[in-house]
Amino acid sequence: MGTIRCPFCHEEIDEGAYAVHEAAHLKTRPDGQQTDYVTLPPEEREQGDLAAVPRAYTHRKCGAATGMPEEIIRSYLQNPWLYLADATFCTGCGKHVPFRECEWIETGEDLQTYMNRLRDERPDLRPGILKRMLFAVVRLLS
Repeated sequence: MGTIRCPFCHEEIDEGAYAVHEAAHLKTRPDGQQTDYVTLPPEEREQGDLAAVPRAYTHRKCGAATGMPEEIIRSYLQNPWLYLADATFCTGCGKHVPFRECEWIETGEDLQTYMNRLRDERPDLRPGILKRMLFAVVRLLS
């Protein structure tokens, strides 16, 4: 039996143990967030200076501010197609909300417009139609 590199912690996990391992990453914390989120491995993340990159956003519906973890920022800067759900966690609501409902505190730009701009700059990384369709179906079912 082989191994799978976990997209959450990036450790090599035996295939037979992976489902249990993944479930631990997806477990919901008391605040509503998952325990961990998918990121690119550290060596594949954006390595540049983040001084000009927005890091905190406000959910327009509840007014709460949420900071985005650096490992997620560096991952989506390298691959803006990584997070196809187009949603982010709101600390005020305790759930994931659409990008379009949030805006960066630093710039006032909504997260969906920001992400679309980054994606337009990297069309070569866009997943194929089958992966996008599968993701859409999974999102509808959850």
